[in-house]
Amino acid sequence: MITPVITHHGLLSCLGNLQQTWQGLLDRRTGLTPLDHAEISTWVGKIDLQAPLGSAQRVHHLIEAGLQDLPREQLDPTCHLIVATTKGAIDDLNKQNPELQSWQIAAYLKEYLGLQGEATTVSAACSSGTIGLIQASQKICTGEAASVLVVGIDILSLFVLSGFGQLLALSETGCTPFDRDRTGLSLGEGLGYMLVCHPDLAKKQQITPAAHLTGWGVSGDAGHITAPCRKGSGLIRVFAAATDAGRKKVGGINGHGTGTVYNDAMEITAMNSFFTSPPPFHSVKGGIGHCLGAAGVMEACLCIPSLKEGIIPATPGLQSPDSRTTMVTGEREQPLHHPSILSCNSGFGGINAGILLERTSL
Repeated sequence: MITPVITHHGLLSCLGNLQQTWQGLLDRRTGLTPLDHAEISTWVGKIDLQAPLGSAQRVHHLIEAGLQDLPREQLDPTCHLIVATTKGAIDDLNKQNPELQSWQIAAYLKEYLGLQGEATTVSAACSSGTIGLIQASQKICTGEAASVLVVGIDILSLFVLSGFGQLLALSETGCTPFDRDRTGLSLGEGLGYMLVCHPDLAKKQQITPAAHLTGWGVSGDAGHITAPCRKGSGLIRVFAAATDAGRKKVGGINGHGTGTVYNDAMEITAMNSFFTSPPPFHSVKGGIGHCLGAAGVMEACLCIPSLKEGIIPATPGLQSPDSRTTMVTGEREQPLHHPSILSCNSGFGGINAGILLERTSL
């Protein structure tokens, strides 16, 4: 059985690059700031990109800044590319010949990076990034590719902000995931990348993997266009698939943790239902916001230092944990119960996805 490995990874969030974001989470800092807009009152995870919200220029600037640490010279030209995104430069859609829309970013990145392999797009709402990593792992396991670069990217846009505003899902003061007094989510923007490889390729290139991708699962609630299943049925199926029905140990969980009433309640229900003794879990969205299609890749990147240091960071914004759980991280980090992290995301349409990342050599 082939076990895909992660050889390179990085991100850019409102807290900075991977190391800066990780340290910010350890310090329980937040990068969320008030949005300067007359009609929308909320806090966002905004990166200083010097370009209008929702614009192709903003996408371009994010690509340049977010991929500056990617060692392009180490990429195999035949490397496949998967881009996980939701809306792209959606605020430019009414312009003549709009650029860098969600369906155009993969082709742009393929040329930008000089790759020759297949380039595809995953747009599965907020589960896009995690599903992109799953698709990359499947390509490795089937022999379709020896390496796959997965890039998760989304920018802040007035279109998306207005949409969540109409759903009354935005927090006016910054999201507080898993808090009993949570009032809504805070949108963010960012880019994350992961190079998923066949272990033989990593060995040939004399690269020590950062982590092994040992399990995954995808499911659909098929119940509501925006609300998750109250019983967490879809997420429970993801837990079962990713852990081989509980036979693989889970040391900690990176939850979707948006800070909305229904999402967080669903996750807590799913964890309490599946795990006899739930491992420590947290959400990073109180620190960097909900980065939509990029969230799954960015959060998987943050699992790597978590595995390396053997801890789950605190949940920024959390003050009074929901009474139905005692394992959520609060004012301090907690040790992993095992050198593995289950990273999960859930999205509109009832889409759920999760991957199991392990530190140990196999």
